[in-house]
Amino acid sequence: MTNTPVEYASWADVPHGYMTKTSLGQLDLPRRPGGPVRATVSGRDFRGRVTDLDLYAVAESTPSPASVAQLAAARARGGTDTRRCTDCGARPDRPCTVYDNGQVLCGCCGHIRHLRTVQRQAAEQRAHAAERAAQLLADERLAVVDVTLTERGVTPGGTRRPPSAARVVALGPDGQPLCDVTMRLVGPRASGIPDGALSPADAAPHLAALAGRVLLEWEGGTLATVAGALHAAGLDIPFMTGHGARHALWALVLWWRADVDPRTREVRTAVAPGRADRMLWLLQQIAGAEADG
Repeated sequence: MTNTPVEYASWADVPHGYMTKTSLGQLDLPRRPGGPVRATVSGRDFRGRVTDLDLYAVAESTPSPASVAQLAAARARGGTDTRRCTDCGARPDRPCTVYDNGQVLCGCCGHIRHLRTVQRQAAEQRAHAAERAAQLLADERLAVVDVTLTERGVTPGGTRRPPSAARVVALGPDGQPLCDVTMRLVGPRASGIPDGALSPADAAPHLAALAGRVLLEWEGGTLATVAGALHAAGLDIPFMTGHGARHALWALVLWWRADVDPRTREVRTAVAPGRADRMLWLLQQIAGAEADG
């Protein structure tokens, strides 16, 4: 029975023990494939083109025909020594990477180098986030807004039902309550409407507390659902909806936390605080980041 090669989408998914023919030949003691192609991975060839690269099991490989004398002569010809990491001193089987500054780093040290670069960039963004948070808190027009939607699951056919209601809670920059109202987003006879939900017409006067305010949401678009329901009911929208009228807290939190994933070398997405009072507290912490570094 023929074994079909396993397909991997990226090198991060490839388990230890698989190498391309080129990688086997670049080993400190080079080897050649000794068995069939066991897997493939999406990558780039020597021309930089995206293609599927064949992977072989290292355990099935065999030593290349090169003699020890030939290997020693090749090593003696000089050039950049890529067999020893200039940082940690490791001597990995595969050649180290030569960087622009002349450093020759093993995979681990190279990974750390990239992580430090991302951390420095995040630190720069953290300072900008702190400055922006302080500006928002200093604006007496600020309203920190949390919108919680009442979801109704999916239909038997798998279509997601529209939310039945939205609870809008808003606080001022000093924590003073501005608004706490639950407005239905569907018709009065629809299922799943929470008790106490007001019609758009009855909720609009409560939402008028947001008029002229600088609105800070978690993602910057949750109030659009409320605005859409007011518009569908033929009512004026009492809060600003144009470009720049609403701001997103998640971006400030993202760079303030600067939680770099050591595996992907990307900043992890921040978890939503879930309530207006928690959002305001986060904003206050971010604004104080300049003082605590």
